[in-house]
Amino acid sequence: MLPGGAKIGRWQPVISGRHAFDSAARNAEPGLAVNALCGVEVSTDELQRIAPEIAWIREDTCMACWQVLASLQ
Repeated sequence: MLPGGAKIGRWQPVISGRHAFDSAARNAEPGLAVNALCGVEVSTDELQRIAPEIAWIREDTCMACWQVLASLQ
């Protein structure tokens, strides 16, 4: 669980890499801007789309998101 009680929604490949998002970002209304755990801003339209399988391979894992999650352990 993240600070403030938020839960991890999922990892998602977006244009700038594969980032972790909390459940509030994953469930936000279309057309809004939301932040990954590292602070990268993406639109909910991009976040909520189904990523092509190749994006999971092509996009690098965001190490800043990874570090946020690791610090919670």
